[in-house]
Amino acid sequence: MPTTVALCVICHDRVDELRHALASAPGFDEVVVLDMASAPPLSPVDGATMLRSDTNVGVTAGRNELVRATDADIVVFLDDDAAFNSAEPATEVRRRFDGEPALGALAFRIVRSDGSTPSLEHPFRGAADGVGTARPCAYFLGGAVALRRRAFLDAGGFDDRFRYSTEEVDLGFALAGNGWSLFYDPGVVVEHRPSSRGRGVAPETPALRLRNRLLLVRRHLPWPLAVVHATAWGARTALEAMRAHALRGWLRAWREGLREPVRRRPLRYSLLWDIHRRGGRVLW
Repeated sequence: MPTTVALCVICHDRVDELRHALASAPGFDEVVVLDMASAPPLSPVDGATMLRSDTNVGVTAGRNELVRATDADIVVFLDDDAAFNSAEPATEVRRRFDGEPALGALAFRIVRSDGSTPSLEHPFRGAADGVGTARPCAYFLGGAVALRRRAFLDAGGFDDRFRYSTEEVDLGFALAGNGWSLFYDPGVVVEHRPSSRGRGVAPETPALRLRNRLLLVRRHLPWPLAVVHATAWGARTALEAMRAHALRGWLRAWREGLREPVRRRPLRYSLLWDIHRRGGRVLW
């Protein structure tokens, strides 16, 4: 049977942006939209399956719900304030996954309206170099990626506790640990036009980032690397928390991140070295 590809989008109060995103996405076998507590609720969209959450459950839980709503072989996540800037994204995604049975995740190239790629939206460490070169990668951006549904479910999906930050690194580690490959394809281009709606940085953000990093290292890293990674992120988020006058939440994040239950499955050093060589974020 032919490989089926579904487009999955979470939307919160961005009606115009959603319309633009869906118009840029021809050729998908299915389109699923989760209305994340928009007020008023989103109107039905022709050709799309509409889901509704009356509360903001977070991007990780929202994406998990989108996957549960489709039986497609491949799920493509696109942010509602982004749009495809390539002619046949579904065709290219299908071709890649059909040609590589072990492919678990396909990261897309993200650009701004001027064609530049921000370093934080390029799935490699450091500056956004070599943006036009297709190559293996170690993680991806959650709003511009295709995932093999079987690999996603095999890894347990996104951790619902990661409401903000680190969820892509966590899932990337889980996919790699299960033997799936990750690949960056600049032939699928997504133009990201960050909306001012729903993107404010809250005072609790440094604490969330730290808590999530502690869960990440406890789950995936050997203890020597876990200590280095946790120390680096502790220092980084401490500065952010001081600027946000939120040190109390930062201290609470240490307790939560060290006490909340995780299923510990540390990756092999050889695999971690390979992830590092591919631009992954092993230490910091």
